[in-house]
Amino acid sequence: MRTRSLPLVLLCLAALSLACTSATPIENGAGGRRYFGSLRMPPGQTLRFALGTEPELRDPGTMSGQPDGRFARMVFEGLLTADAQTLEPREGQAHRWSQSADGLTYTFHLRPGLEWSDGTPLTAHDFVYSWRRVLSPASASRNASLMYAIRDAEAYSKGEITDSTRVGVHAPDDSTFVVTLESPTPYFLTLCTYYTFMPVPRHVIEAHGIGWTRREHLVGNGPFLWSWWRRGDRYEFTPNPRFWNASKVRLQKVTAYTVDDLNTVTNLYKSGAIDWCPSGYIPSQYLPFVRDYADFRHGRYQGTYFYSVNTTRAPFGDARVRRALSLAIDREAIARDLLKGSRDPWGLIAPSGYPGYVSPEPVRFDPERARAELTAAGFPGGRGFPGVGILFNTSEDHRRIAEAIQAMWKRELGIEVTLSNQEWGSYLQATTALQYDVARRSWIGDYLDPNSFLNLLTTGDGNNRSGWSDPEYDRLMREASRTLDPAARYAIMRRAEAVALEAAPFLPIYHYSTNELVKPWVRGIHQTALDVHPLTYVWIDHQWREHEPIAGSRGAER
Repeated sequence: MRTRSLPLVLLCLAALSLACTSATPIENGAGGRRYFGSLRMPPGQTLRFALGTEPELRDPGTMSGQPDGRFARMVFEGLLTADAQTLEPREGQAHRWSQSADGLTYTFHLRPGLEWSDGTPLTAHDFVYSWRRVLSPASASRNASLMYAIRDAEAYSKGEITDSTRVGVHAPDDSTFVVTLESPTPYFLTLCTYYTFMPVPRHVIEAHGIGWTRREHLVGNGPFLWSWWRRGDRYEFTPNPRFWNASKVRLQKVTAYTVDDLNTVTNLYKSGAIDWCPSGYIPSQYLPFVRDYADFRHGRYQGTYFYSVNTTRAPFGDARVRRALSLAIDREAIARDLLKGSRDPWGLIAPSGYPGYVSPEPVRFDPERARAELTAAGFPGGRGFPGVGILFNTSEDHRRIAEAIQAMWKRELGIEVTLSNQEWGSYLQATTALQYDVARRSWIGDYLDPNSFLNLLTTGDGNNRSGWSDPEYDRLMREASRTLDPAARYAIMRRAEAVALEAAPFLPIYHYSTNELVKPWVRGIHQTALDVHPLTYVWIDHQWREHEPIAGSRGAER
């Protein structure tokens, strides 16, 4: 009989007895290093972590969400993978590739003997099918625009052409996959590491239709198999023996708990029930308490937190109303008081960290101008304004920020604000269907380029979810995509970002930072600029105390 771990509800009850600010002793390692919580290791090569909220989708071609992406990177693998430390493209299903002199054609050579987890051969034709499927209007993939660099991909995705064979992806034989681009795209290889570009099993999809992602049907090609699941509890994964590099996969079991309550996640880590508390799952009010422990990690990464405004609803179709809402947000107060300095206030759409890109002037807190904009829109002092609802997915931090902005808009603009929270799947459906007034949003860069953020606001992008469309903005973004000179390209994108800030379909709030807790025995999880953590080659060091650095030293590989 199979032995199962304790149900999550029992783990939660045990964990919740440990308040983060209690006097519970903090265990010490060798060399005087202090760690947050229990140092009792799990047996064998087992990793336990918080997946976050329940993934909405398990189809890499149509998903859009961090929990979904973590699932995909365990069960599937693309042509290329991201280096665990630098996120640079590395060999995956393709073991070599070449680029034409004009930068328009990439030729990928697949490894010999690739198989799906059910033993079916995996060929270059699977990539042709999978990429065309993402672009098919019938798939409604929110990330289809990531493939628009490919020749005729955008036209096919938007229904302007119906012949999928015109899309620039071809397989001259079983082991060769050729991609032809519309124009040179400096970040194309990085795109190939993203989950949208992973292959999916055509033979399973055709056999089971929409039910192909059920556990009993799902077939992958990645390092792990999805072995067990209980909704609202956990996912379990075991090694995939048919993975091309199975001999290098050291973890024998991965347990990913679906918990979205931040206090619970942090206390599970403290109690020793999980080994990794990913960024975003430590309550902001606890960060000052945990930041000095040896297992805490902090760094800036490519992510912004913002509100999107449904521009298809009155009165939010008026840019003056949207600007008033944006100008009445005190970002400094949110970052300082609510988030305890763990994140930086941010008045831009694209984050920092792109050498050579000079951002336009950011939006700042200006209540006087905000009131003037609302008056110009016909609502002096908020009189006659129909009110506004803020939608957010379930999270204590999201609620606290929404409550703060509710108070700001009431105080500075005189408008009434209601709050509504939904679980992750319903929230994504509501924002996609534009069933909201103002919604909490965030975006983590898919690749290290401002285009990853600015492209969200182009007309028809699956992740726009604001209904905003501006011909001048679209024109600038198209011009940038055709511009080869990096400085000229960035200058065009700067103009585009300025247009979007003035129109205010997105209301920026803060710049993400990574704040995570990782037990000292976990090796191979690194802080990265995109908060992406491939788990393929992570392992558990049972001799970690012998390898532990002395307190105050630079530290060992984690």
